[in-house]
Amino acid sequence: MEENVTKRQYRKFKPEQKFKIVKEALTTDTKISELCEKYEVKSSHFYNWQEQFYRGAREAFERGKDSGPSKPEQRRIEELERENQRMKSVIAEITAENIDLKKNNGDW
Repeated sequence: MEENVTKRQYRKFKPEQKFKIVKEALTTDTKISELCEKYEVKSSHFYNWQEQFYRGAREAFERGKDSGPSKPEQRRIEELERENQRMKSVIAEITAENIDLKKNNGDW
């Protein structure tokens, strides 16, 4: 006697798919169980995604629009500004050397 064993295949959802599913739950009258069935998602996964969604929204409100960049973002901005300034200095130095060479060779 042969048993028909079905294994549930593991699905990995992309962030945009998770967002779409949670958003659909918030913007429609569809029951969570129906959404989970529709997208073949375990309800526990859905509720985890929903919690992440709420946590992200709460953090965005806490940070506020006028509060500026977060500390990691600010560090990255400062790092990029230093790198930009260094590149400008190198370009200025190379340009000055180029002008000097042209003057000395009579190309100027």
